[in-house]
Order: sequence, then C-alpha cells, then structure tokens
Amino acid sequence: MTNGGVFDYTMGAWAFFKVSTPAYPAFTTFVGGTPPFFTVFAMKENTIKTPYTCTLSQTFDVSHLVMIAAPEGDASSATLEDQLVETHENISRTMAQHAPGGHVLQLTIFLKNYEERSACQKWFRSAYGARLPVCVYIPQPPCDGQHLVIEATIEFPREGGACSLEFVNDRFLVSHHSGASWYYAACQEPSNYERSVYSQSVEMFQSLDRLFSARGVLFENVIRTWLYLGNITEPCFSEIEGETQRYKELNRGRTDFFRDIHFFDGMLPVPLPHDVYPASTGIGGVGDTMVMSALAVRFDSPQDGCIVPLENPQQVSAFDYGEEYSLKSPKFARALLAATGESGVIFVSGTASITDSESRFDGDPIAQTELTLENIRILIDESNLAAHGKPGFGVALDEMAMARVYVKRLEDYDAIRSVCERMIPNVPKLYTVADVCRPELLVEIEGIAYAGPDKNVCRF
Repeated sequence: MTNGGVFDYTMGAWAFFKVSTPAYPAFTTFVGGTPPFFTVFAMKENTIKTPYTCTLSQTFDVSHLVMIAAPEGDASSATLEDQLVETHENISRTMAQHAPGGHVLQLTIFLKNYEERSACQKWFRSAYGARLPVCVYIPQPPCDGQHLVIEATIEFPREGGACSLEFVNDRFLVSHHSGASWYYAACQEPSNYERSVYSQSVEMFQSLDRLFSARGVLFENVIRTWLYLGNITEPCFSEIEGETQRYKELNRGRTDFFRDIHFFDGMLPVPLPHDVYPASTGIGGVGDTMVMSALAVRFDSPQDGCIVPLENPQQVSAFDYGEEYSLKSPKFARALLAATGESGVIFVSGTASITDSESRFDGDPIAQTELTLENIRILIDESNLAAHGKPGFGVALDEMAMARVYVKRLEDYDAIRSVCERMIPNVPKLYTVADVCRPELLVEIEGIAYAGPDKNVCRF
C-alpha cells in the first residue's frame, strides 16, 4: 500500500481495494463490504483479469483521468454507431464513478476508416453539445480491428482546488488550473491535398498558430505537437531536393516555420547550451492524409512554473541529426517536463529503436520494442531528470500514465504487445497500425507520465 505516489493492484489471491478519490485522498484496504467507488479483483499468481485502461492522477490542483476506451466483443460484426455508443457509454460511466463533476478535454479517435470521421464528428457534436471537447481524428486502424479506439483526457476538480474551462469548438479548448492556462488545439487537414507536402505542413502549422494567437498565446508556448502524415516514408517531389521523402518535407516545413520562434522564452529554469523545442510525435497514417494537434501552456507568472526539455544521453538529439536523415533535421525534444510547484507531467515524444542516431535491430520487432522502451526508461528516469535540473521528478517506466504503441506491420502486433505487457504491464496502452518515419523501424511508442514530489496516481 502507499499514501501518494503510484499504486497498482497486483496482489495475488482475492482482495478488495478502496481507491483514492478527491474526497478520499489516502489508499486503504478492506476485506468484504461494499466500496463506495469501485472494486478491482486481483487474481491468482499476480495476474490481472482485465488490463488497466485508466489512470487517475491527483498530481496538480485538479484531477486528471486518462482513459482508453475500446469496443469489446466481435469487432467485425458491430457497426460504427454501435461502437460509438459503446465507447461513449464506457467513458460516461467511468466519469460518473471516478471523475465526479468532470469534463472531457480531448478525444483522440483512431479510425479504421478515415472517411468515417464526418459521421463521428456529427455524433460527438450531438453527444456533447456546448461542452464539446477537442476531437482529433487519426487515420490509423486499431490493431484489434475495431472501427475506432478512443483516448480520452478528462479533468475534474479536487477538494480545495480550482479550475475553469472554456469550450470553444472541437478544435480548441482552454483549461486554467495550477497557476497556468493549458491550450488544446487541433487541425484536421490542410485546405488542399494537391499542394506539396512542404506547403501543406507550413499551412497546418500556420493554422495551429492562428488558433493560439486568437487567445493571445504565442507559438513559443507550445510544449507538445502530434504530426500525423499519411504514407510517411513514401517518395515525393521537393523543389529543393527533387526526389525525396514525405517525412523529410514535413521536417523542412516544421524547421522553416520554427525558424524565428524562441520556445519557452522565460520559462526555462536555467539557460541551455542548445536550441529547445516542443516534444513531438511524427508518425504515419493511411493515405496521403495530414493531421496535427498541439498543447500549449502559459503560466500566470514566471515563478508559477517551468518547462524542461529532456534529451536521452544514449541518443543524438533529433535536432542534431545529419543530413542523411533529413535536409532539415526533426525539430523536437525527446521528452518535455511541464512543472508547476511540486507537480509535473512528462510528455514522451515518439520513441523508436535508435541509439546515437542509428536504427538498431533491423527486422526484429521484439528487440526493437525492448530498446524503444529502454530509451523511454532512460528519458524519464530520476537520474536523467536530476541531470536536467529537476531532481525528484523522475518516473519509473511502469509508472507512465498511458502509452500509444504504433505498430508498422500488423503481423508483428502479437510480438510487440508481448514485450509491452512484460515491460510496462501496468500502463494503459493502445495499439494502432501506423508507419514509422524510417523504413527499417517497426515500432514507435509515446506516452505521458505524471511526475514530481506531489504526484498521486492510481490505475484501474
């Protein structure tokens, strides 16, 4: 048992646990009786009957619930609407039980058929009305064959805490808590797919910038980006290089857009000897699609918080890659910590089987997954956080709040999943089919982790 920190239900035999909620901040045990919130049955030989799908965090002045909602049963026989209803009811039921008074901030919807996003948009607009969260529709089929899998981020007040929300539309939302404003933004697609990948990329970044600037937020406050690029490793034409690759043109567009942006100006705890960038994922999707989303933060005053970009000592920083990987190197941090007081959240960028700047274990999905997770472990470990000036903010690998696992080849899914269940068994995970930015890489993993001396996290 623990009072604070991270708690997992991994005891052998039969047991009942009463779990922390805003009104009951301590974890306690009991045998028999009826718990006021929820019961988890932990079964023999330290195994869990149902994998964790939710992480509840009371790390900041508000509570956050990160949830993976996946339809159950025979995916092939259910309709899209059936699965929309099921996942929405799952989210609503979980919120009623564990997030009283909560609101959904963002839904990230991974779609088997991207053309079904219009039906999804209509359905969610009807379901949420004026409290419509930011909705990001991703052209990546779930590995288990469902029409969709949803990652939901939910926020609700803690006892003694305060928060306020501004619902703008399904592309923008503002949350204020813990001495900071947090801005969620999404751009679903460029205006014209006939334009070059470079032009589409710049346009999408400009669209995100307009969403932020409409609320008086500079792009230098963006701490996390997600870039979904269909056919990411396929060839395309560049007016600079001639025949090149779609991902390289995305990187060129990002570099040119970032050129005059001084990220986190006044938000770094100490000056750094290199350029700094947001955490990011650049991952594939079906077709020639492009989707972007981003998160920005602005502290009420400089002393209220800080931003710490994190690098992996076993890897060359992505922004220092040589031209053999891209004419303009990928401009992102390996991970990034956003901290207010003794609380923080670490955003782990898309991570793969790379040391130094070289891909490792060509053709071996098991070894690639193991190295990918080891890279994440090094990134978020206490020794790395201390080396970056934030001792006490390190997190163990299996303490992550959630992970997205992008599987290049569906035939590798079982092997990749077996490694994830062995190395991060307690982390809620979702698996989608998505190409990775180098042809030889078979898996990419990203995640988030709540951090700091005040972290208080449980899973169910």
